Formats: sequence, structure tokens, C-alpha cells
Amino acid sequence: MGRMRMLTLLTAVALLLPSAVAAQPPADSPEAKAVSFLSKEVPKWHTANGCYSCHNNGDGARALLMASHRGYEVGPSLETSLAFLRAPETWATAKVQIEANRPLGRVSYAAALATAGERDASPAKALVQAASLIIADQQADGSWSPYPAHTDATPVTYGPALATWLARSTLIASGREPDDFAVAQTDRWLRTYEVVHTADAAGVLLAMNVTSDVMADKQRAISLSILRRAQHPEGGFGPTADAAPTVFHSAIALLALQQYVSDPRLARSTYRPEELREALDRGRRWLASQQLPDGSWPETMREAGKKSYAQKISTTSWALMALLAK
Repeated sequence: MGRMRMLTLLTAVALLLPSAVAAQPPADSPEAKAVSFLSKEVPKWHTANGCYSCHNNGDGARALLMASHRGYEVGPSLETSLAFLRAPETWATAKVQIEANRPLGRVSYAAALATAGERDASPAKALVQAASLIIADQQADGSWSPYPAHTDATPVTYGPALATWLARSTLIASGREPDDFAVAQTDRWLRTYEVVHTADAAGVLLAMNVTSDVMADKQRAISLSILRRAQHPEGGFGPTADAAPTVFHSAIALLALQQYVSDPRLARSTYRPEELREALDRGRRWLASQQLPDGSWPETMREAGKKSYAQKISTTSWALMALLAK
């Protein structure tokens, strides 16, 4: 493994690694309650429907894998998901999604598979195969756009910036070097993409991670400024500065900001170290305050009162991942 790829891989999975000194939260902590909820719900979809889904077997499985790596007990909840994820050749034929959703499914499943093997010294054959599948969905400009680029980012559509982050991280985890053509194309796109909304900013920051060069630093400053304006006084982040906070947008913003705790100099264009810590603390408190009694979080929807099981599972998964990444 080349030294450059090793350094990039370590930073790409930094948010997924457990802290060696972190104390196990009590059973009534938001994280433990969310793990309990997802441990029951993630396997339910396949049992009830005979197929697999981005929300349960992609996002939900990825969140439970992160929790498991941190010592949380998840029981047999991942058995069916892992069996499916480790056979990428079946993804297109296992009664998975309607055709329009398959690019999103491949990115989601591949990201979960990368999380499953994050501690492996070398990538598994299945992950290499998954990386080849998602490269087929890469746009000519280097990005991934599972849905039209102008569709609002949601927990079940991702948007181009978040999808590109997940795809890039998977490619690196699968053994591709930063100078690999597909990865290099992605890195050029990240530095020139017009960042407008919270999801854009969070996705670009997550994908660039702690890489520092003139163009990356400029894009990072723009993205950090957008996140700072999107955070409300109570702590939550809205999809834009003038929109009400949502659990999903708060979760992805917290994931993006958490990267800079270990090297706050990279965020100095927008946050002093103490301001960064305070923004993260306020965001986590707000996120915990929105959790429902059963351990889930309400779906992130534009239409008031509209229910969506897929959005509920994915929103809960993103919220759990944000709380675990500290």
C-alpha cells in the first residue's frame, strides 16, 4: 500500500474509528436508544418485503456497523444485510430498487460495505467489486448524481455532494490511490463545484476531508461559512440559512465539522477552536433533543405531516452516525 494512499485512507475513515478512551454511554443515551431502534428495524425490511433497501440495508446498516465498531451490542441485526452487501454481483438482481434508484443504492451499499471492512489491512474482494460497480455511475465531470443535480438533498436522495463523498471514500477504501483517474476526476469536481446549500457544503467538506491546497482551502472556507450561517441559535442546522433546522441537515453538518476537531487550523477561516467546539456541542444537544421516545428521529420531509418509513430510517441513521462521530 502506497504511503499517499495510506494517509488518505486513514483520513477518509477517521470519522468511523472508535475512540480508545471513550466511555461507553449509558443505556438511556441517545446513541444507545438509536442503536436499539435500528437493531430491530434494519432486518425488518427484508423479512417483510423480501428485498433490500437503501434506507435499511444501506444507511441503517452503515450506522449499526459504526456503532458496533464502538462497542455497542447490535445482536444479529446485521446478518442479512452483511450477506447481501458482501455479494455485489446480486445487487442488481436481488429485487432491490426501481431502476431510477439503483445508482443511489449502489453508492449506499458500497459505503456500508466499506464501513464493514474499515479495519481490514487490505480491501476485501467484494469491496473491490463494489467500487467497480459505482465507477460505472460516475458522471463525466467526476461526480455522482443519483438524482437530478437540482433535487433537494434528503436522507434518501443524498444530492451530488454527499453521494460523491460516499463514492470517493469507497474508492479509497477499495485500494484506489488518490492519483487514480476516477478519484482525481472527483477531486477536481470537488474544488470547482458551486456550493450553495448546507448539503453541498457538508458533502464537499466530508469528501475533501483534511486535504489542504489552494483550491481546497478556498472551497473549504466557502463551505464552512455556509454551515456557520445555517446553524440556528438553538443548535440545529437548516438546509439554508433562512430555513428551519432539520435533523438530517444538522447531522451532516456535524459530521463535516467534526473532522476539524483534531486540526482546527483547517477551519480557522470561519471558526476559532473554541467556537468550533461550541458549535458542535450546541448541534449535538439540539439533535438529541429531537429524538423520539422509541429512539428514532422524525423523517426529514418538506411537506408538513407527511410520513415516510424510508426517510425515518435514513434520518435516524444519519443522526446516530453524527452522534457517534466524536
